[in-house]
Amino acid sequence: MIQPNDVNKVSDEEWEDFKKKAQADELYYSGPGDLLDTAEGRAKFCRLNESGAFAKPDPAFPGYKIWVFNNQGQGMVVKRRSRVDPTVMEDVEFDADGQPISRAFEPA
Repeated sequence: MIQPNDVNKVSDEEWEDFKKKAQADELYYSGPGDLLDTAEGRAKFCRLNESGAFAKPDPAFPGYKIWVFNNQGQGMVVKRRSRVDPTVMEDVEFDADGQPISRAFEPA
């Protein structure tokens, strides 16, 4: 079984094989320790995934998704339900190093 933090141990050369195996595992990208929870994980996600939109189940809000809009090697925006007010979506923009740049809110 793949653990969420295993993604930090994968070399760049093994990334595509790991991603295929991990996507078949329910625990991939969910819960504490998620790839997107750390600056290092966000930077790796941004660098290795092509530009595009990605979605995964939101463990804090069953039935809803976390959206990631990736600009490969440049940065990303992570959009999810606000943990403070579930009636709004929280959009956090990150740079290529996984550090937050800005935060915005919009109606859910």
